[in-house]
Amino acid sequence: MLLTFAFLFTLIGASALPSEGSTALPAGCYKPLPKGQLTGGVSTIHIKSGGKQRTFLLSIPPEYHSDTPAAAVLSYHGGGKCAEDQLKLDQLTNPEFNSAAIVIYPQGIDETWQGVPGATTDDIRFTSDILDHVQDQYCIDPARISATGKSDGGGFCNLLACDPGLSSRIAAFAPVSGAFYIDSRPCRPKTVKFPCHPSRADVPFLEFHGGKDTVISYQGGSRKKECLPAIPHFIRQWASLDGLETDNTTTHVSQNTVLYTFGQGSKAGLVEHVYDSAIGHDWPSTVPNIDNKKHGHHVASFNATPMILDFFAKHPLSLGELPERRVETSKTLVSSGAEEEKSYRQRVLKRVISYI
Repeated sequence: MLLTFAFLFTLIGASALPSEGSTALPAGCYKPLPKGQLTGGVSTIHIKSGGKQRTFLLSIPPEYHSDTPAAAVLSYHGGGKCAEDQLKLDQLTNPEFNSAAIVIYPQGIDETWQGVPGATTDDIRFTSDILDHVQDQYCIDPARISATGKSDGGGFCNLLACDPGLSSRIAAFAPVSGAFYIDSRPCRPKTVKFPCHPSRADVPFLEFHGGKDTVISYQGGSRKKECLPAIPHFIRQWASLDGLETDNTTTHVSQNTVLYTFGQGSKAGLVEHVYDSAIGHDWPSTVPNIDNKKHGHHVASFNATPMILDFFAKHPLSLGELPERRVETSKTLVSSGAEEEKSYRQRVLKRVISYI
């Protein structure tokens, strides 16, 4: 039997205004695109980080304009994969889902990320250097920089959310099938705690996981001589970190899929978890992708990508949380007070996504 769940979401827009009360455009605004880069295209960018040459892919959306601050999404590939694999997998550059946000695909050294047992690179610094570069070169809304990733890349998203520096620059986090390694022995998945020191309260966190994930088990356990937490326990820890009750609201998205929402009032949905009992170590999608085409895997009953974009759109950094850097004072906007903000939000495109 088909069960349809209608989900209304806000597509992330490049027309995002700076936070209420701000009058200046970010430093990267009004600059022409670098030579060879076009809207609607993907470029390979090389930078130096920690004494090493590093690369990332940069997708400029079709609706990008140098005088209008755009949202930006960092998307980290899984272990043994590459930035191009992640671009093909996450569909964040698909205009059906996103036509206005810049998407950044960092490339991990040895196809993995800091936090994975055995990894020695400083990917926290790499991410900071990426943000320095793109915020200087492109018109990016500093309130709407978010991060997602798959597997090892999802685990790295958790490190970013817990980092004192980058938790103040990245607004929201949405790992998929995250590998949340914790150096703790003996491994007790239902009680193990992860070190986490964000520099702000109320860090928005959304996690997706499959009940048939045989790579990063939903129940946690020992892996690579470290401990993976049971995902329900991990999510409750995030709720506690954000000062929320560990009780949650349960919404059945489909026959196999449940959305768990933590928080009440103004904090409702600050922490969310999507569990699908029928999928494995996959990026959830209703169409075939490089994950669900594997033997024994199948398409999901919902698309994770628009849910991620919706979550990011709902959770920008507030004015008080924004770093005081990257302001070009010679370029100003008209007042972005309450009426302007209301007008902007009325212009944001809304779509209905149905989950089968």
